[in-house]
Amino acid sequence: MFLKIHNHTLHVTTAGDPKAPALVLLHSLGTCAALWEKQVAQLAGERYVICPEFRGHGLSDESAEPVTCERLAEDVLAMLDAMKVETFALVGVSLGGVVAQIVAGRASARVTGLAVFDSYIQSLNPQMWRERAAKIRADGLGSIAPGVLKIWMTQADAATVDGAGMARILAVASGEGYAACCDALAIVDNREIAARITCPTVVAVGAEDQAAPVAASQAVVDAVAGARLEIIEGAAHIPTLHYSDRCIAIMRSIF
Repeated sequence: MFLKIHNHTLHVTTAGDPKAPALVLLHSLGTCAALWEKQVAQLAGERYVICPEFRGHGLSDESAEPVTCERLAEDVLAMLDAMKVETFALVGVSLGGVVAQIVAGRASARVTGLAVFDSYIQSLNPQMWRERAAKIRADGLGSIAPGVLKIWMTQADAATVDGAGMARILAVASGEGYAACCDALAIVDNREIAARITCPTVVAVGAEDQAAPVAASQAVVDAVAGARLEIIEGAAHIPTLHYSDRCIAIMRSIF
């Protein structure tokens, strides 16, 4: 479906019974709702699964204003208000995990459980994000794509059909949508908002993640009362396609 949210047309995919408990899945930088297809296929029988696409990603409008993770979180909450979804479990990976922290901190009474995959509580390298945004705007997203794919997946995972799918997702992504979110990630600092999260929380990370390593996930765990850490052996930065069963087990632990 398409919704008009904060003067932008945003695309949202849904699956399952709208009367079932809601589960909101937030994708990573440079991807889209397709990132969650395996989880949706297994969980739609028990949950109303909602997969929004951030500004400048998938079929959603590019942003008409500078992007911040706070604004993306506001979009998510406004979308759920428009859909009349009051309470929900919340999952995010990478950029989606950053946004999920903000949503859970701002709307703690509405979030029944939180799972954050391969993310961080504050920007790990602001200058890198600024330089990446400038590179994309100057030379196109394709100029950084090989390096991004090496971060997303191990070499073995990249050689699979799901690896080819991940490469295709990046190939059709919006360069400006990606760059705008690089700007947002350069200034992320969720330390204050994370302290307001009160729901059951699990933080998971691929053992081979070089972009948001285990120490970054541990920092999220340390900031959220009662949170626990899970390691996904063999996974790099984006585990949802290659390690779907493990991801689903982690997600179910917050239901």
